[in-house]
Amino acid sequence: MNHKLARLSLLGVAAALAGLSAAHAADVQKGAELVKEGGCIACHGAGLDKPLAPTYPIIAGQPESYLFHALQQYQAKHQTPLYGRDNAIMAGMVARFNTQDLHDIAAYVASLKTPLYEPDMARDPRP
Repeated sequence: MNHKLARLSLLGVAAALAGLSAAHAADVQKGAELVKEGGCIACHGAGLDKPLAPTYPIIAGQPESYLFHALQQYQAKHQTPLYGRDNAIMAGMVARFNTQDLHDIAAYVASLKTPLYEPDMARDPRP
């Protein structure tokens, strides 16, 4: 009986995780449109890989999860030492986007080629 309960619990967890990933499935094309509308190239450069100032980061090709959480942290209303990024320009730039938009933006930016490193093709199949 416990074995059946364990299987059902495992199936329930798997279904919940599948639902979460489907809810946040990113749209790279929409992300490209949002990046264009948002004017990201003004600071990060045309390919998001040549920032206009040395203090601005190269964001092209960075990991999608890192980009999503960074964007989300700029939106944080209550900055703390453990959560949030204190940059008024970026906070203003991302304030209008919802969570799905942030996922789409992160997916698009992550899909771009980066000058920072060569991706490990065994783990990262992007061209």
